[in-house]
Amino acid sequence: MIKVGILGAGFGETHAELYKKIEGFQIVYIFGRNQEKLNNIGEKHNIQTTTDINSIITNPNIDLVDICLPTELHSEWAIEAMKNGKHVFCETPVAYNFNEAEAIRQASSEYKKNVFVNLFIKFSAPHKCAMDMIKNGNCGKLLGIRSYNKTSPRWGDLGLQKNVENFHNHMMDFVLELAGMPNFVTSSGVDYGGKSIVTSALKYDDAYAVIESNSALPECCPFEIGFELLCADGIIRFDAVYGEYTKEEFAVMKNGNLREVLRVEEKDDYEEVIKHIRRCMQAGVKSEYIDIKAAINSIKLKEMIVQSLNK
Repeated sequence: MIKVGILGAGFGETHAELYKKIEGFQIVYIFGRNQEKLNNIGEKHNIQTTTDINSIITNPNIDLVDICLPTELHSEWAIEAMKNGKHVFCETPVAYNFNEAEAIRQASSEYKKNVFVNLFIKFSAPHKCAMDMIKNGNCGKLLGIRSYNKTSPRWGDLGLQKNVENFHNHMMDFVLELAGMPNFVTSSGVDYGGKSIVTSALKYDDAYAVIESNSALPECCPFEIGFELLCADGIIRFDAVYGEYTKEEFAVMKNGNLREVLRVEEKDDYEEVIKHIRRCMQAGVKSEYIDIKAAINSIKLKEMIVQSLNK
């Protein structure tokens, strides 16, 4: 049984619901600052709560500290958790800058503890299927990537900076998993005050990637997400619309004009991340998808994008 302490009673409640649902976990405490909110969470989910963060950090019975605090606090408490012998699961972005993320990585190495970062797009069923197909060479060498997500202003502030940090970054994680770090990045964006459009072009030695994140759709529009992977022997494509008229299509085109529409089993991305962490901890191994090193690459790419936007 993996015993978990959760830091943060906002999104931490969503994490708590997942741990309660998935076999192999036991929540010891959830920490928060608002006692009324904690009381509601404790009664609703039958979880012990605390306003003392050290009752989780120093608790010898806790194996995994799940950090759902504001991003600027991630580095401090991830390192404290590892100093006290705990593995860490951290919400994304793991940090706002490279130095803080690198400090977490160094602590992971020093204290020999895993840091899992919630790069959940890699566990989205169509994205994971496409990643596996590329790695297995189903359509030949990867030549180009086009990835996008679009939304109306339903997620709060997604102006230019927040777009890059909290929306564009998910597409970045997907592209990095497929192609690695680019040689060069050119980005452009338009800020509409809480809404924005960001487009990034990534150049590799023999491939390219284009990422578009649009948070400026009219309020009547649904959420859209998708990608197209151009390969030497075919194309892998996913397009989805979520809203009143939900639609998903995952298709592979190869062998001439043959177009095969594939059914991809629907799974909860976050639930799959938690199950992946369970497998890694039970096997005593680092994650091949959501280790702190992968998150650091995402931060490096984000800084390249921000530098290009600021030119």
